[in-house]
Amino acid sequence: MEIIKEDTGELTATLHLKLSKQDYLPQVEAELKKLQRDAFIPGFRKGKVPMGHLKKLYGDSLIMERINKFVSESLNQYILENQLPIIGYPISNPQNKPFDVEFDQADEHEFLFDIGLTPEIETDFSELQPIKYYLITPSQTDIDRQIEELRDQFAELVEIESADEEAIIEGKVFEIDDLSSPKENGYEQFIRLDLKDEALPQQIKDKLLGIKKDQIIDFLFDSAEDLARFIRIDFKKAQEIHLNLQFKVSGNFHKKLPELNPDFFHQVFPEQNIETLEAFRAEAAKKVHVDFLQNHSDKTFYLAIMQQLLNHVNIPLPEDFLKRWIAFHENMNTEEVNKNLDKFVESIRMEILRNYLINKAEIKINEEEIRNYFAHEIIAANFPYFQYNNDIIEKITQVVNVAVDEAMQNEKDLERAKNELTDVKLIDFLKSNLPLEVIEIDTTTYIDSLSPKQEDKALEEQAEEKTEIMDNNTENQKTTDNYE
Repeated sequence: MEIIKEDTGELTATLHLKLSKQDYLPQVEAELKKLQRDAFIPGFRKGKVPMGHLKKLYGDSLIMERINKFVSESLNQYILENQLPIIGYPISNPQNKPFDVEFDQADEHEFLFDIGLTPEIETDFSELQPIKYYLITPSQTDIDRQIEELRDQFAELVEIESADEEAIIEGKVFEIDDLSSPKENGYEQFIRLDLKDEALPQQIKDKLLGIKKDQIIDFLFDSAEDLARFIRIDFKKAQEIHLNLQFKVSGNFHKKLPELNPDFFHQVFPEQNIETLEAFRAEAAKKVHVDFLQNHSDKTFYLAIMQQLLNHVNIPLPEDFLKRWIAFHENMNTEEVNKNLDKFVESIRMEILRNYLINKAEIKINEEEIRNYFAHEIIAANFPYFQYNNDIIEKITQVVNVAVDEAMQNEKDLERAKNELTDVKLIDFLKSNLPLEVIEIDTTTYIDSLSPKQEDKALEEQAEEKTEIMDNNTENQKTTDNYE
């Protein structure tokens, strides 16, 4: 096998791949021998099918299968070894001759593949106009909300006699049999119900109002889905449980929120010597999650700078090759290609520019960074806001490591992680090397500055993130209770 590159233009070339019988026939013969040994064919005993008969049945398809695989692998290897900066992938040259699949074909056959090449580009960042970069800070409302969440987190539970509308009720829910007695080896689980929780159905709240310690009430659920949602277990597990459960109260409580004083400040931040409310607010502000809006700001900055660079840098493309490649890749006719050409050209120019900047910044992503990315993602989604002892941390680490190992085996997850980590490093590189106009802006002002469509999207992302955190937080409370 031999591959020769013939330049056909400044940004195009044709790869001549010369294939001989020895490149594929040994593998074909090996496959035929394996078939002869294992195949069950009517009229022949296993292992006794004549080779000539097998060649007649399977020879042509095996040859084409092996040739297609060999050609594809050889082209990819040649492109990688010679570091050819191709656009898309090779496409068949119109002058290709049909391949004769007969066993007595010529000893050598030549395949032709056309490729498009990306141009060499260069840019001078100093010539660019300053780009606005919004550094998101918590608003006073965000800080107030964070402080209330901290007070709630460190609240003291004060026992009360009977449940009212603000009560937190703790107890055990357990499966019962047809005689309303605890089912032997049946399901049971400690749960905590907050009557202020808007997600708790009103009919259940009504049943719980006025209930006292050691009282038992019945819960009859309409479906396994309702049961799973109520006691927060997996739907498949809920399907195995009787829909008629009993709940025995172990205690009713009110939350007593701590006062905003130095004792509380030290409890929340034991390593900080905080004595004033002003200092406490400053420290609490650091716990406010503005990541979702900062990511939005970073993406807006990235798109703005990329657009300015595209206008500033000349990136010529092989248009005729692109039209053929788009027609083949997107299965479009000539009219459709011409109609959508500008969109494809813009996308390809953006990708070329991105790859140029990645190389210029010498960005590399290693395995440890990817594992840390997955670990952070898993912990943020499943174990937010908890304060663990060492035993719990060790068990959570074990769970997270297993989940990370699984994610590392998923090609789509790996590609997503690499792209996101690359984007983070690329944005940091651009912020460090481009003329910026840094503007500090709080979350409220930033959202107000967005267009209605952008604002809706940003608020939707914020709501989704908070909902996910709250759901996972409640779900994992059971996990940590079990660890304790």
